[in-house]
Amino acid sequence: MKKIISILAIMTSIGFISVAQATEHCPKLHEINETGSGVFSADGENGKWSGVLQGIIGEKNPVQSFKMSIAIQESESTPLKFQYCTYNINTNKTLDMRFTPKNEKEFTIKTEGNGWTKESGNFGLTYNVCENTLPENCIFKISQ
Repeated sequence: MKKIISILAIMTSIGFISVAQATEHCPKLHEINETGSGVFSADGENGKWSGVLQGIIGEKNPVQSFKMSIAIQESESTPLKFQYCTYNINTNKTLDMRFTPKNEKEFTIKTEGNGWTKESGNFGLTYNVCENTLPENCIFKISQ
């Protein structure tokens, strides 16, 4: 019985580690679905992506292209907070897609790969921007 409990404890901690360090990327264009008038969603590896168009919404609003992704850091010693992935829509509008992990808890990220660049922002903020690439190249690891 102790062996079974030990095995279950190990399996549970492995599952926790995999969720705590899950890898995500901005959704590919064909993965984004318009679920209602101006309401969009996509499945992530470890959660859901969602976005809502603002203003007057047409009947069909296909996603045309990926624009950018952004994460913000208040200072070098603070965690990096993911903001959104932005897409161009056919009506000269942009759509911001936000990520919600399966456990719906607040999270921070660590950027992965060569797609991200750091830029200085207002009020001492540091912006980590991923642009001029495919959305799947904007990779980040989730920490909770």
